[in-house]
Amino acid sequence: MKRRQNLWIVFLVVALMGIYTVYEVNQPQPVDWSMNFSVDKKGPFGTYIMKDALPYMFPRGKVIVSRVSPWERWRLKDSDLPEVYFFVSMYFGNMNEEAQLLLDYTGEGNTLFLSAEYIPDTLLTVAGVKEVQDSRGGMDYIRGFNEKAYPFRTKHKYFKLEDSFAGEVLGYVDSVNMPNFIRLPYGEGMIYLHANPIAFTNLYLLDSLAGDYYQKALSFLPPDLNVVWDEYMKNERKGQATPFRVLLQYPALKWAYILLLLGGILYVLFRSKREQRYIPVIRPPENRTLEFVGVVSSLYYKHRDHVAIANKRVDCFLEEVRYYYKLRTDELNEEFMVLLSERSGVSKGEVEKLVKLILSIRGAEHVDKEELRELMKYIELFKTKR
Repeated sequence: MKRRQNLWIVFLVVALMGIYTVYEVNQPQPVDWSMNFSVDKKGPFGTYIMKDALPYMFPRGKVIVSRVSPWERWRLKDSDLPEVYFFVSMYFGNMNEEAQLLLDYTGEGNTLFLSAEYIPDTLLTVAGVKEVQDSRGGMDYIRGFNEKAYPFRTKHKYFKLEDSFAGEVLGYVDSVNMPNFIRLPYGEGMIYLHANPIAFTNLYLLDSLAGDYYQKALSFLPPDLNVVWDEYMKNERKGQATPFRVLLQYPALKWAYILLLLGGILYVLFRSKREQRYIPVIRPPENRTLEFVGVVSSLYYKHRDHVAIANKRVDCFLEEVRYYYKLRTDELNEEFMVLLSERSGVSKGEVEKLVKLILSIRGAEHVDKEELRELMKYIELFKTKR
């Protein structure tokens, strides 16, 4: 009865978990409004669509999504074709060492395209930008395309340029005096700095008004370049992509992991009630009398002590007589022989021979091998006839 009750409880728990799982699976997934700028995200501020659009913008090269450091990426470079290194995110951070590495890379004939609201001072100084300032309201423009206005957001970032700026303004906010998209030569390559990264996100690439902005912005780059889209510098602060982190990243895997843990806990709870603690087997003491007798007899036999062996055998025989026939053995007289014959069923003559042999051995100081054998023969003969 208790076992059946436990089975019903387990069945009920499993059924509830199954119903909850179906409920979670069929629920509409919440929209991810985080500013992640990831090519793996299809939410409003991911760059999944941008990744698919790059092969059409650069038909003569190949597109690579890099999840390793810039140094590692250039070490693995397997093509002589110049590259354009794309970084699109809200923050480039204070990684001045990475910035210097990117400058060296650009100076070798490659192109750096950096779109971020926060850019390290190393790059701003090289580009001739004094600082990045905020602007409320206004529209974004790309030069040379009929001055079409793009209403991205109410807050804008733009560059305040040094008088020594030797580059070209490609885009701006409201007026050319507020540039947010510039380019300038560096060594044998070219640097593009852009201060409005959300223009390359899924939300605005699908927007009917702003959907062609990215095409116009990237049209300033030559089409015969290999494209390296950086994901490393956006994600390295999130920690290493351990298997456990990946497991919790996707809802289906997360709930499967939770259900597995719950199932394991239930199994342990119910299994622990069903099984008893291990009870060790306690074996009864072994009867080693025969082994002891064998050892003692072999000892006597080894020393050729026939008298002792004969007396021990006589004592054992008389003990059996006392036990089985309830006779006293302190006096082996005529009365004893008659009673032993009657109670055992052995003829009186054979009993007399055995008793006389016992009496002669008891009184002897020396017993040879033949006498000992004769004693053993009469005792065994008595046992077979009783």
